[in-house]
Amino acid sequence: MSKIFNASKFYSLLEWIMWLAYLNLLWMGGLAAGLFVLGLFPATVSMFAVIRGLLKRDSSENKIFHTFVSMYKKEFVKSNLIGFIVAAMGLVLYLDFLFIQNMSGVVYYILFTGLIFISLVYVISLLYIVPVYVHYDLSFFQYFRHAVLIGIVSPVITLLMLAGLAGLYLLLVSIPGLIPFITTSSVAFILMSSALIVFHRLEQKQRMAVSN
Repeated sequence: MSKIFNASKFYSLLEWIMWLAYLNLLWMGGLAAGLFVLGLFPATVSMFAVIRGLLKRDSSENKIFHTFVSMYKKEFVKSNLIGFIVAAMGLVLYLDFLFIQNMSGVVYYILFTGLIFISLVYVISLLYIVPVYVHYDLSFFQYFRHAVLIGIVSPVITLLMLAGLAGLYLLLVSIPGLIPFITTSSVAFILMSSALIVFHRLEQKQRMAVSN
């Protein structure tokens, strides 16, 4: 019985590796289809949507391509708007850090501390923005607010995400041949699977609150 169970788990692992490799190829195709700059965010959102479907058993390997393409077309404009806002926020933070390098004394430490805090909030938004986007149907700016709030109220899962990304980094450094095949899709898998745990807990609390 244990051998059958282990064989089943091993087969499931191989299946997921196959899906991640396939998704990585689709992501690169979506990237190229949008001339890289305009394809980055729609391809990333589409990849997260497929992984969400696979994790929730709402999709199957036969629907991966269809789901990816339909999401890519449907979310092309909106995902680019959100993506460019996130990128612009990162650029502003970077320029702010460069700007305060010319300062000294108390003013420097106050501004540096403030920017560190804002950077932490920004990192949290980066971790959760796409999972929130593909899981919830919200107004445009609510995606940013929900991403930050969910990340802040779920510090353990947020740390789990970072630990998972660190583990992936160590794996890819150890086996660099994997980089072209599973890097982006593995990042998406770590973030989406972790975020779904948070979403499930929040939805359970909401149902309990309504029932009471």
